[in-house]
Amino acid sequence: MVKDNKLSFQGQHIYVGIDTGKKSWTITILTEQLEHKTFSQQPVPEKLVDYLHKNFPEAHYKCAYEAGLFGFWIYETLTNLGVDCIVVHPADIPTKDKERRNRNDSVDSRKIAKNLRNGDLTPLHIPSRQSQEE
Repeated sequence: MVKDNKLSFQGQHIYVGIDTGKKSWTITILTEQLEHKTFSQQPVPEKLVDYLHKNFPEAHYKCAYEAGLFGFWIYETLTNLGVDCIVVHPADIPTKDKERRNRNDSVDSRKIAKNLRNGDLTPLHIPSRQSQEE
């Protein structure tokens, strides 16, 4: 009898909140039951997807980030890499008073991830590439 020790998250959802910045992103990753990790990384979508594939193989990845200075290239890249991504208006993210007083990148990414997992985020309409270029 051969044991299969292959790690698989098939059928599970992994929730990713991204606080975007020019030089780095702060990422929070949640499973259905727990918080995996909050960390900073270079602003490279492929690095994030590699991390997800390595640590949560075969899962369904869902991510969200706030609309802002960086436009929709992050959304487009992550979507093309197989990640279910949404962009949200910052004012539409439910925020507790404690989170308002203690704002930082880690708090923001955690708040995005938790609200994504809870189904409390409304995605913005992403205009087509042609509309963005006009």
